[in-house]
Amino acid sequence: MRIALAIVLPLLAALLQGTLAPFIAIGPARPNLPLLLAGSWSVAAGASEAVWWAFIGGLGADLLSGGPLGAFAAAGLAPVAAIGLGERSSARSTPVLAAVGLIGVATLAASLAYVALLALVGQPLPPLPALLLDSVAGAVYTAALAVIAYPLARALRGATEQESPF
Repeated sequence: MRIALAIVLPLLAALLQGTLAPFIAIGPARPNLPLLLAGSWSVAAGASEAVWWAFIGGLGADLLSGGPLGAFAAAGLAPVAAIGLGERSSARSTPVLAAVGLIGVATLAASLAYVALLALVGQPLPPLPALLLDSVAGAVYTAALAVIAYPLARALRGATEQESPF
């Protein structure tokens, strides 16, 4: 069940990133839906599964964005892994506000890494102040959405951990 979730949900998040995110932007703030999903899963279930979610969602977003293939995926791997390190007990989960902060920081780190990768491959970029404003605004927006996404990820983790009656 978790393998199917690790494929379907990140690809759905990437699809929504390319189709829905531009319409729910608030000024320069645009949520990073693949990272929201992978980050929420990382805090809820740990890094070992969540890096796959970040990789698959990132590749999907790369394919839909027309940017360098692998840049979005590569930018999200380290931040998602970092926030998922440590013991993940279903009996004692991370508090929501702590998870929101971790996801916001991971989103900001991934956004800045993505900009660095784009600069490295020679993509034209907007001025640095605009990039920083967009990155911080997107991280705050993504963190705000984590208030809903993280509890859902915790519940999904609990539902997929239950033993089969067979």
